[in-house]
Amino acid sequence: MRTHRQLIFYQSILQVLHEPGCPFCRFLKEFQSARLQNRSDRETHRLCSFHAWGLAAVQDAPAAARAFIGILNDLESNTDETQECDVCKEVMAEEDLRIRELATCLHRPEVADWLRTEATLCIPHAAKLRHQLPPVLASRLDAMVKNYRKQLKEELDQLRKEPSQDRSGWGRWDGLPSSWFRNADYEHNGG
Repeated sequence: MRTHRQLIFYQSILQVLHEPGCPFCRFLKEFQSARLQNRSDRETHRLCSFHAWGLAAVQDAPAAARAFIGILNDLESNTDETQECDVCKEVMAEEDLRIRELATCLHRPEVADWLRTEATLCIPHAAKLRHQLPPVLASRLDAMVKNYRKQLKEELDQLRKEPSQDRSGWGRWDGLPSSWFRNADYEHNGG
């Protein structure tokens, strides 16, 4: 097997609230990586191209070959091409679970304080969380997202106006505006 960075196994969305960026994106990134690295060929029946490439990147060649042979055999015996990617379904189910988990914990003082003082959510996850919240908290979340969008637009406008020779780090993560990391939707949206 190839050498990979150490995975972080989170048990709760509450464990990632004080980490940089959107807690849902961080949690799901680790969940998705774990599902790809620790996936047996027997539990892989359908993969989208995104997760097929991911599986090929993290599994050793014989394990990846077994998984892909199993997928090809399944495709020959099952002509229903509407089935979704196995990993996409697992990630979406986990995402739904974690959004509901955070929504039910917002009454806790430490979580309410996080939301009020340091919450960072990407726009897609903020929208999904919003649907789970009572109107008062939903309006607070709307204000936070509106502020993020304004800040992102200002930073992008500043970047657009800046002469190209002054763009140190352009094209690298360390040169991007900080609000990009709050608003970026890292997540793949399904197979």
